[in-house]
Amino acid sequence: MLRAGIQLTDDLSQHLLVLGSEDRLTLLTTIDRGKQRLTSLASIIHASNQECSRHLSRLVESGLIKRDSAGFYETTPLGRGVLGLLPSLRFLVKHRNYLQSHDLSPLPRPFTERIGELIEGRLVGHFNIVLEQIKKTIAEAREHLWLIADQPIIPTTSVGVGFPSRKLPVRLIIQPGYDLKAFSEAKLALPNRFEIGLVQEVKVAMAINEKSAGVCFPGLDGKIDFGIGFTGSDSEFRTWSSDLFEHYWKSSEPVKF
Repeated sequence: MLRAGIQLTDDLSQHLLVLGSEDRLTLLTTIDRGKQRLTSLASIIHASNQECSRHLSRLVESGLIKRDSAGFYETTPLGRGVLGLLPSLRFLVKHRNYLQSHDLSPLPRPFTERIGELIEGRLVGHFNIVLEQIKKTIAEAREHLWLIADQPIIPTTSVGVGFPSRKLPVRLIIQPGYDLKAFSEAKLALPNRFEIGLVQEVKVAMAINEKSAGVCFPGLDGKIDFGIGFTGSDSEFRTWSSDLFEHYWKSSEPVKF
């Protein structure tokens, strides 16, 4: 068992070494977009054919790409699998300073593995900016509005006023301790479209509509940090956020008030 473990570590380190080259990463991602010949690949990384060929040989030996009988290089299923993991690694590296003081581990594991879907999001670093982004998400919602937080950071009396339509479906996820009477105005504004789900512990804050989403993660003290967060409007960012909300919503207890 020990020898097998050592072999696995050696295999991983060798593949990481292959991927630890900007030129080889560029070649791999370029080839994944479509079959390429040596000469065109060499021009992309501004290298001689001989130097590019050495890089390609390393990628072939690692099983990430293959060369067909016509001389074209293409990615293998292994190569495509590895490329699918890179966005999450890029996200972690890009936001390494933020992640020194914020904890993603409370998230369900599938969502930490998909964290790269937030790569196009923007990091905003002030409580007032985060608050304004949440208010904007509420005001611009037309098809749906989903909110989750461990505390009412927006005064509940202003939430209902911010709804653009009495027909807007709104879902709110909270944890025990909320004063449900505080949501009476929101309930009056949306008499049949305002739903609340209760979960025992909330470890992420999100505001989501059909066009954009924002998310705040907990600090090292376990409390959600509303002083800094991510916002995004691309489809992957919104899908990740919506899927996480749905995960919590399905496990929440409906609240009647």
